[in-house]
Amino acid sequence: MSGYDEGYTFPPNDDLQVPEEEEGNEEVKPQDVDFYAVLNVAKEATEDEIKEAYKRLCRTFHPDKHVDQADKLAAETKFQVIQKAYEVLVDKTKRAIYDMFGEEGLRTSWDVGMKLKTPQELREEFERQMRERREKDLDNLVKSRGDIHINIDASQVFSPNNRAYRRNQRLPAYPSRSSNNIFDNFELKQLFLKHSFEVPVDPQTQVSIIGQMVTRNGIGSGNIVGSLRHTFSPTFWAEIGSSFIQPRMLTAKAFYNIDHDSLTTQSYAVSSPPMIAVTAGRRIGARTTGYLTYKTGAWSLGPWGRYNDSMFARREKSAVAIGLSRGGEKSALGLELQTGIIQSHISANYTRSIFSDYQLRTSIILSTVAGLTAMIAGDRKITANTKAGISIEFGYPNGIMYRLRVSRLGQRVTIPFIISPDLDLKLVFWLTAIPLATTIILDQAILKPQRKKKRADKLAAIREYHAELISTRKREAEESQRLLRPTVERKIASEREKDGLIIVEALYGNLRKLNDGITTEGGEVFDVTVAVQALVHDSQLVIPGGRSKSSIMGFYDPCLGEKKQLRIKYLFKRKEHEVIMDDTAPVACPLRSHIISDT
Repeated sequence: MSGYDEGYTFPPNDDLQVPEEEEGNEEVKPQDVDFYAVLNVAKEATEDEIKEAYKRLCRTFHPDKHVDQADKLAAETKFQVIQKAYEVLVDKTKRAIYDMFGEEGLRTSWDVGMKLKTPQELREEFERQMRERREKDLDNLVKSRGDIHINIDASQVFSPNNRAYRRNQRLPAYPSRSSNNIFDNFELKQLFLKHSFEVPVDPQTQVSIIGQMVTRNGIGSGNIVGSLRHTFSPTFWAEIGSSFIQPRMLTAKAFYNIDHDSLTTQSYAVSSPPMIAVTAGRRIGARTTGYLTYKTGAWSLGPWGRYNDSMFARREKSAVAIGLSRGGEKSALGLELQTGIIQSHISANYTRSIFSDYQLRTSIILSTVAGLTAMIAGDRKITANTKAGISIEFGYPNGIMYRLRVSRLGQRVTIPFIISPDLDLKLVFWLTAIPLATTIILDQAILKPQRKKKRADKLAAIREYHAELISTRKREAEESQRLLRPTVERKIASEREKDGLIIVEALYGNLRKLNDGITTEGGEVFDVTVAVQALVHDSQLVIPGGRSKSSIMGFYDPCLGEKKQLRIKYLFKRKEHEVIMDDTAPVACPLRSHIISDT
């Protein structure tokens, strides 16, 4: 190579995830060996590229290439891993299983007639069997759903008239009507209960039963709804449902994915005449989707539908809406404009994930019926299966409402509090500022240090439990580098003759701790200079991304459970270069952007 390869491009890695330092809910364990990393090939590598990578490694790690008995034994261990990686990736069926399910899939005894099925049928069979295994483990967690809404009117507590009355009369903080009990200031306006469960008839068909009831001001009603959904293909499913108690309503829904970028949904409510809603969507960007929705609402044609007294029919009116939604790794944005016979509105909403466990949501709606309404909400992941949230909704003329939410394993409780029937910006400020400040102080001063300590203790216990395995992998990495050294010395001599690519230093691990003064002997960082130089071919270094580098020959994970980086210092054309890359990021050298010295 005579110069920089500026034309090298990386494949997209949209699902790239880097573990957060503060996060403590993820499962931490030593990773299985990654076969693609062992051969240092991309996931999209062709069979010829896999064979070429295998041959290069065989020149160093084949046991017959070594005379010394210790080197021969070490090479034999490494060669077994290389051989297994090659056998899996060069076999189309095994590679498909490995890509979908990893080594666990290879260890599974698949009850499939391999030679009697097409690759697509094999894939579907593997997915079915794995899905059945997961469903047996998660059946009790995902089949039941519950929802409780308790609407409470607390406006008496925050009423300016009541506060002025209490000040003038010098009464206790929360007198009410004819009682000193604080709870007498709260009035239950509505109670809504809903519970559902799903019974799979077969992998493509599910039956759902939903029971719901609502009571308002002492008057209640309820119903039971059943539905049957069948998935005809990955791009098409349909559902029919019916209520069992008056008022009876027959409904139907369907979803069809027209192509990779387009979809449509339809829903039908069988009344007299039927009400229809249709939505068509199309992806107009990498992360942006546009959609158009039309609802007929209740309508009549001559005498047909003129005397429809259904409450649902009277409430539903014709409308058309157009909108955009954009989703990112940590944020989402939605815009919608609707025009209709009864109600028209324009709305915008924004969702943003902050830190590792928090989600902030905001929205604003301007409606011809409900006026102007804004909402600020925050949700926090308490445990792996529990989430809590709080929101405040305010506007004109609807006043102020507070909403508390807790959900766990499909069961959700929501408690809206009506704070004031009128808009009071001072009240909105304090109801937003006090919970926000309290949450931040509590989290940063108490919970965050506790999480750090808990995570540190957890990592220490996990590392102690896996100490033998970690020690073994470190020893194997050092053995690999010892076996690679003769080849690397020849490569360095060859690269030096043509002023090519020479790796001066390569360190892998928690580089932040290295900057804090911990040396490579401290166990958090591992010297991989030899291993990286071994990957140089014709003055080029390419390490595909999308997976951890800990499985590359001569590497190991020196800081289990922590964020890792690779820092490479190298010479090219006698100029000093340096680059620091995240663990799963691709690497390409040399590049002009890496130059740190022109001398």
